[in-house]
Amino acid sequence: YDEVVLCFLPQHLTGTLVLSVFTAVLGFFQYGYSLGVINAPQKVIEAHYGRVLGIVSPDRYSTNASGEDGTFFQAGTEGTLPPPADISEDLAASPHILTMYWSLSVSVFAIGGMVSSFTVGWIGDRLGRVKAMLVVNILSIAGNLLMGLAKFGPSHILIISGRAVTGLYCGLSSGLVPMYVSEVSPTALRGALGTLHQLAIVTGILFSQILGLDFLLGNDEMWPLLLGLSGVAALLQFFLLLLCPESPRYLYIKLGKVEEAKKNLKRLRGNCDPMKEIEEMEKEKQEAASEKKVSIRQLFTSSKYRQAVIVALMVQISQQFSGINAIFYYSTNIFERAGVDQPVYATIGVGVVNTVFTVISV
Repeated sequence: YDEVVLCFLPQHLTGTLVLSVFTAVLGFFQYGYSLGVINAPQKVIEAHYGRVLGIVSPDRYSTNASGEDGTFFQAGTEGTLPPPADISEDLAASPHILTMYWSLSVSVFAIGGMVSSFTVGWIGDRLGRVKAMLVVNILSIAGNLLMGLAKFGPSHILIISGRAVTGLYCGLSSGLVPMYVSEVSPTALRGALGTLHQLAIVTGILFSQILGLDFLLGNDEMWPLLLGLSGVAALLQFFLLLLCPESPRYLYIKLGKVEEAKKNLKRLRGNCDPMKEIEEMEKEKQEAASEKKVSIRQLFTSSKYRQAVIVALMVQISQQFSGINAIFYYSTNIFERAGVDQPVYATIGVGVVNTVFTVISV
């Protein structure tokens, strides 16, 4: 009894368990970084889009670009000439074109995540938790490369493509990471370790907001590095995953590999006797085998599952309709239109508050 209790004490956190949880939640750090990184450099990237697309930016004729009295600058000349008629037409159309491309650059990340999230269970069961995270990391590396190389090609296409591929990765990672962390964690620590992914998200958001300051990476020269920097975390996670044991619950319940499950449990728990957890897994396996499989249609039509489905949906829907994602995507623009002198710093303030309260909740 004493030995089993010691297995679940916080001081019995093994190095392998800490490494496994840290490595897994790096996926959510990437998710948070990708969520917040597009916010601060909006004006810089939009201006680059305008140059690549041959669109005359409206800012060219604003007071910032032309002087306090509306002076019109042209290559090699300076004066108070009005812009030509064809340029005026460009000025009318360009905001809509740039808004379309920018909105697509932001939203395609969520679209990619939505699409890939439907395949999480299938990939996790077919490849295993660790191997699945290894494979989907390739998507993150590829997406970040596309964004990091955006200046060497049609930047709007490369950024939109990179955001879409990164979204595919984040949709898969958002299911695989909690699955793995919950399965490798001791019962007594499962709740605490299971909340670390949220801390990783807000840390990634705050990290991207700070790096987005114009004197760091949020300027015209360094913004591709800012967008693609999450690839470093992806590479780190890829190599660390090679050191992480596969989930014992997956090995025992899904594959029936008892000895491998025991071996991995000993790696995760140290010198603890793994038999208690093996017995729990056997009980879970028998219960799962005795239950009938439920289709998506039955899940939504059967009165047996109705209450649980409604509660789960309402919790997620209420979170999304709180508007927090719009804040993370567009807060710099929102603060600027509200008349805040330093909107980027206000955005960082939102990230700090978000991080602090997440730490408190953990």
